[in-house]
Amino acid sequence: MGNEKMITLKDGYDVVDSVELICAFEIDGFIGKYIIYTKNEKDFAGNTIIYSGKVKVLDDKQYLENIEEGVEWDKLKSIMKSMAKYSLDGENYV
Repeated sequence: MGNEKMITLKDGYDVVDSVELICAFEIDGFIGKYIIYTKNEKDFAGNTIIYSGKVKVLDDKQYLENIEEGVEWDKLKSIMKSMAKYSLDGENYV
C-alpha cells in the first residue's frame, strides 16, 4: 500500500513491537485520545486482528493504556464494529 503509519510500542526501554496505526481519534463525552492498530496478524478465518488503547501523556511521553470493561469500552467496540462494517461495504465498490 505504501501509506502505512508505523509506531513503536515499548515496555520501559525495551521495544515490544512495531505496529501499523490504523487511526487515532477522540470520543465525545470521554477524556483522552484513542488509537486502533494492527500487527497484521490474521485470525483463524483470515481476518486481520486489530488492537486498541487509550493514549495517556505523562512527563511528555505517551503511554498506551488498556481500556477496562464498561461504557468507554462499549463505545470503542461500537466504533470498531462500524469501521469494520463500512470497510467491508467499501470493498463492494472497489
